[in-house]
Amino acid sequence: MSSSTIKKIDFRLGGNYLTLEVPPFYVNFGKRAFSSIMARKSIIKEGVVIYIYITRHRQIEKLLLLKRLHPDLFLPDDLKEAASAIEKLSPEEFNGFVRTLNLGDFIESLRDLEKTWKYGGKGIWLKKTGPFTLYMIIIIKEGRWTVRPAISKKVIEGYGFEIPVDTQLKEAFMKELKEGELEEIHDHVETHHFHLTVESLERCVYLAKKWDYYFSNKKRWKQTVFIL
Repeated sequence: MSSSTIKKIDFRLGGNYLTLEVPPFYVNFGKRAFSSIMARKSIIKEGVVIYIYITRHRQIEKLLLLKRLHPDLFLPDDLKEAASAIEKLSPEEFNGFVRTLNLGDFIESLRDLEKTWKYGGKGIWLKKTGPFTLYMIIIIKEGRWTVRPAISKKVIEGYGFEIPVDTQLKEAFMKELKEGELEEIHDHVETHHFHLTVESLERCVYLAKKWDYYFSNKKRWKQTVFIL
């Protein structure tokens, strides 16, 4: 019996009420891209699979807390007043705020996360593996937020990025793409997953905020699993 050489990489933003945000991603280093393991026809025997877990409890409060810990994080206009109020709290008042809302576990989970994922600024965490860099990008729109992955490789321009788009918006989304961005499209019935090569991480954020199924339909992946 041959042994498996699959490496599992977790990204966990939160300490409790965690959900598996999207189907696990298989990292295709050959193509500098991702693919959902649910869509693969063959059994994966080697490589890297990424699991993204996100807290789904007190999301707004935790986003404001994250802003306090990482001031360079972008927030939508409707949250800036609340963020400013938290920023003005003294250390003692801030600790009281954390205790009152029972958010201490979130701070601890963030510290644990950043032992293995380096915070690179502007809501982006990264991990290097050989010539590749994996990025976890927090995407925020109208008080809702999620995390989407991207990948880059030394000496090669651009970033590999996958975005799930509502099937009914497929044609409109394709008109949004620039020449050379589209690599592959996978049909998942309700959504089409577009595999792209984009020029910057800012482009990833722009496309996700405008077209990602999570924001366009205000729904998460239907097979969400709560991790107690």
